[in-house]
Amino acid sequence: MTSIIDKIEIRNILTMRYDPRKKSSLNLALPSDFSPPIHDFNGSKIEKLMINSFTKQFCEPPKSISVSMSGGIDSTLALGILRKSLPSTKIIVLCGVFDGAFDESIVAKKIADTFDADFKIIEMPSIFTDLPKIISITKKPKWNSYIYTIAQSAKKYSNYLITGDGADEVFGGYNFRYNKFLNLLQPHDTWKNKVINYLECHNKDWVPDQPQMFGSAIKFHWEDIFNYFKPYFQNSLKPLQQVMLADFNGKLVHDFVPLGKLTSDYYNIKNFSPYLDSDVVKTGLRLPLNQKYDRNTNKGKIVLRKISKRLGINYIDEKLGFSPGLLYAWKKNGRDICQEYIMKKNSYIFKKKLINHNWVLRAYEAVESDGNTRYLTRLISLIALEIWYRMYISNEIKPHHKL
Repeated sequence: MTSIIDKIEIRNILTMRYDPRKKSSLNLALPSDFSPPIHDFNGSKIEKLMINSFTKQFCEPPKSISVSMSGGIDSTLALGILRKSLPSTKIIVLCGVFDGAFDESIVAKKIADTFDADFKIIEMPSIFTDLPKIISITKKPKWNSYIYTIAQSAKKYSNYLITGDGADEVFGGYNFRYNKFLNLLQPHDTWKNKVINYLECHNKDWVPDQPQMFGSAIKFHWEDIFNYFKPYFQNSLKPLQQVMLADFNGKLVHDFVPLGKLTSDYYNIKNFSPYLDSDVVKTGLRLPLNQKYDRNTNKGKIVLRKISKRLGINYIDEKLGFSPGLLYAWKKNGRDICQEYIMKKNSYIFKKKLINHNWVLRAYEAVESDGNTRYLTRLISLIALEIWYRMYISNEIKPHHKL
């Protein structure tokens, strides 16, 4: 059980969603990993490497494999390549649906039928009422491990779960961020200017008055955060390659990959993404920018699109899910849980001077008055911090407890 509070980790999680000081099973990328360039105009090299990734993963075809499906290009192409690699294996497609969020299951089912896969809709529980269970997966004050329901369901059908993790980071999928970053970019920007612009492209993870959120026990300085990103923007790469380097070494290495491993280990299931195969990553990172992102059309993952087109694979072009409808969940039960756990001055996060109570009151008003989602995500993170404390420090809450 946890007995020591790592205040720097709390600061980092509440500002970036992860702690870059922690080790991961996926190695950090280096600027040198982006050169020399490898051209793959029609995607044939990447397609072969993805097929080989499944061949390497499975010494012999398993009887069944589960696939986490959203309907976007990442999971759809992974399913298509999997079926091409293992034509006789039973595939079970799992599609998570959140109450009050965009429902991709209709399209996802059509895709599953195309590849002769069974299809299961997974009703996702409330991120608020299930916070103790969510936190128990990572044992960290984080709330984004709600994907545990997919792994839990996958285990019923197979010992393997295929995901589309890493496609965005390796092949240039964050087109909305690239466009914003390039619009902010100036000819003589320093590394710090670029880091500030980069963080602005991730502004759902922090708020304008971020320093005021913390109590006196946590020392917050933006310079400390900037320095984590300095190596990614103080090098000879092109600015957009620097962004891709930061994306890879940020949430992918320190959040998505550890989360996937912890979740699959929790349910004793093997989690695998063809996009994170070492050969796929090595080649994908070296693709020239024009084979990843087209600024004129603001489309990303150009090579993956070409593979999908050649194989006749259809997908949702601009994916809207797989994420909870936060404001809907807030109104349904999140508001009441917030009032119970972090609106009172006797909450641990205030008594231990980790968080500023007056800031929470102001953030609550911002959410209630205009539905500000940036402040809402911070409030959810603070509820997670309070629940984490009551689970692993004061030992008052158990993982199976429903809020």
